Amino acid sequence: MLLIGILTLLTFDSIPLKAQSEQCSAMNNTTFQVGEALKYKVYYNWTALWVKAGEVSFDVQEGNLDGQSVYHMIGKGRTARSYDWAYKVRDHYESFIDPNSLKPLAFTRDIHEGGYKQRNKYRFFHNDSKAIVDYRYVQGKLKAEDKPIDITGCTQDILSAIYHFRSVNHQQLSVGETIPVDLVVDNRIYNVKIEFLGRDTVKTKLGTFRCVKFSPTLINGSYFKEGGEMVIWATDDENRLPIYMESPLVVGKVKAYLKSYENLRHDLTAKID
Repeated sequence: MLLIGILTLLTFDSIPLKAQSEQCSAMNNTTFQVGEALKYKVYYNWTALWVKAGEVSFDVQEGNLDGQSVYHMIGKGRTARSYDWAYKVRDHYESFIDPNSLKPLAFTRDIHEGGYKQRNKYRFFHNDSKAIVDYRYVQGKLKAEDKPIDITGCTQDILSAIYHFRSVNHQQLSVGETIPVDLVVDNRIYNVKIEFLGRDTVKTKLGTFRCVKFSPTLINGSYFKEGGEMVIWATDDENRLPIYMESPLVVGKVKAYLKSYENLRHDLTAKID
């Protein structure tokens, strides 16, 4: 889950936190559109050398769920082929999102990391404040089925959280203000708060961008270092496009750059050169 977790702000292996009390209203999407495709390069540093560790991609497609038109989000993460011999990762995530509220309706996760395999499927029923675990397979064994989970108005899945985050109007945030999200991971609810750090300029291979800067809550787990500060830069324009991130890990550091983009909803006006 590391590669996708890098860009979805989390990876958990700890005690779940209490659901948030803040109320989260429905979001209007003015940020992305069907056809948007993003690709990121992920780099890892252990000593003094940065090496390419893998790639992550996100695609927005038009979908249908039980007769309802939805956004169909697809996220994929994989290690670079040169590292497959040591630790092969092939992760696949799909989220079906209500276009009127940007709340998740269904979510699937299929991860293959080294010799570890896990498959999850959830359905969300927001009017009843419940999510149902349709199934959860770990190493081919059924661990949970038709299990209800209490959710809040802030609840997102791992993939829908990205688009929820991008849809927040950053212009209305003050430095130090936080965005609350309750995330469903492995049949539990985790509380994440994303702190607004202000504005900055970031230079990448795609150019130099005016950015808004954020730091999400990090919970001690298999990868991220508790107390370390993950920082994410997103374009300071109507796309709110994540451009770059960096974070300390339990061992080493990680960073990710936007490699390419297609079919953005708006002109990339945050690009300076």
